[in-house]
Amino acid sequence: MHAVRWLQNWLGSQSRQSRATRLLRQKIESHDRIRLAIGAVSHCGEDWIAAERDQIDLVDPASWSCFLQKSSVDAILAEQVWEHLSKQDGKTAARNCFQFLRPGGYLRVAVPDGFHPSQRRETSRCSALSEIGRGGDGRLYNHQSFAEAFLQVGFQVRLIEFFDKEGVFHANHWDVSKGLVKRTLLFDDRNIAQPFAYTSLVLDAVKPGAAAMGFEADRTDAREMQVVGTSAINAGGQNSEFQAAAA
Repeated sequence: MHAVRWLQNWLGSQSRQSRATRLLRQKIESHDRIRLAIGAVSHCGEDWIAAERDQIDLVDPASWSCFLQKSSVDAILAEQVWEHLSKQDGKTAARNCFQFLRPGGYLRVAVPDGFHPSQRRETSRCSALSEIGRGGDGRLYNHQSFAEAFLQVGFQVRLIEFFDKEGVFHANHWDVSKGLVKRTLLFDDRNIAQPFAYTSLVLDAVKPGAAAMGFEADRTDAREMQVVGTSAINAGGQNSEFQAAAA
């Protein structure tokens, strides 16, 4: 009896997965521009295509190839995804995104900020964590280590929001139509009552050839990224710095 129930559940699961796969493929084929929102957290409009991990696995290039050709994707949005990948899987995911984005395409990605004052307090209570980050699920990045993960595979990097190691908050102007990240200074309603309490480390990683999309990217190399914590990069928008209030 248990075997029969297990088989029924398995067949039902396979049927749901097959239907979801078919629907995702139809959506991709019906869009002139392919803009993917990866993961469960997405606040995008109808011009974005939502894809869950069991459909497109960031770390598995074979799952990408089931739906997409290399150099065919215009944009990728990933909020609250990368921190759940190990260091090596994070690099693999960045490399896969680079391969499947078209020249001039971009990846907008947001993770918890390792230099956020609340994160720093938590880190100081746990000696097993380093200032740079931690491996496995719940990996914690700062703006330097996160940018470096994308620079290493060939992306150009533009920082959008981040805290530096002194606890100063930096923000560059960003176009919400290119991908809305909800947990940010302006768009997380919880910041009304407690400013800077709910922000993310947000960056755009752009595949060279950005002029094709009219998307101006900084040509920031790894050496420049080492000093960005005390002098936020000016990425074509008005840069602002805020000192977060001590909580």
